[in-house]
Amino acid sequence: MIVKSHVHLFPENTLDILNNSKAQLLNKKYTFQADPFIIEKDDKLYVFYEALSFLNAKGILRCRVLNNKLDEIEDLRLEGFDDLKCHLSFPFMFYLDGTLFMIPESSERKEVVLFKSTEFPARWRKVKVLIPDAEYTDNIFFKLDDHFYLISTTMENEMVIHTAQTLFGEWQKITPSLKLCNDHHRGAGTPWSINNKNYLITQECLPGCYGKSVFIKELVSLCPANFEEKLVANITPEINQSAGIHTLNFSSSYIVYDTKHWNFSLLSPLKKASFKFFTRYRKQLFV
Repeated sequence: MIVKSHVHLFPENTLDILNNSKAQLLNKKYTFQADPFIIEKDDKLYVFYEALSFLNAKGILRCRVLNNKLDEIEDLRLEGFDDLKCHLSFPFMFYLDGTLFMIPESSERKEVVLFKSTEFPARWRKVKVLIPDAEYTDNIFFKLDDHFYLISTTMENEMVIHTAQTLFGEWQKITPSLKLCNDHHRGAGTPWSINNKNYLITQECLPGCYGKSVFIKELVSLCPANFEEKLVANITPEINQSAGIHTLNFSSSYIVYDTKHWNFSLLSPLKKASFKFFTRYRKQLFV
């Protein structure tokens, strides 16, 4: 879902815009289209996302290209990721010293892997395994007080924090004292630093409520000794009368989020069984 807005002031009026603006739905081409991240460039909007089909229950990364009227121009499969041979999602992107990087969610491989853009938007190259032997989901990267941080979650929804002096340096796990506003830690979008305040976006993902809503949190402090956050807003399905909001990102002119609706299907039990089979099979390859 894409909202075009030139008056967005995150986070002050984010919820108001989402509640009162018409959102355009991207054409649905796959069973799931999720985890949208966006880059606004050369009068075009590039929506990077996970595309998943029940035929193999394996997410791949794609990019939907739109013009400034939100007409869909292209739908590109991202290249350079096939060697991972695992389910991919959450194409988290960031610029560092003018270079575009991506850390996709590749927990099936038990690795946190860094990619570099070599030909925007479709071609990417693996440059480093940041964290080996770790089944982490939806990793987010940011710089704070001259340190680099990675915040991840385990499959049991436990927060894990790593820090490094440089992106390509050695990443060390830290265990600060946690002062949390809720138990929803899993990343749901790009962190932001605005008006000398730092913000994290997380998703509601405890058992029974995965993908139900999104939280905007102020990161009050983060260092090896302490982590403190404060709740700013909860973006719920009421903004579009859906069954859930799962990921939220924005650029200077656009806000994008994914949403879900429940549809009854007699084939649902078969699809779920197929999904579980393929997922378990792939995980065995990385044991």
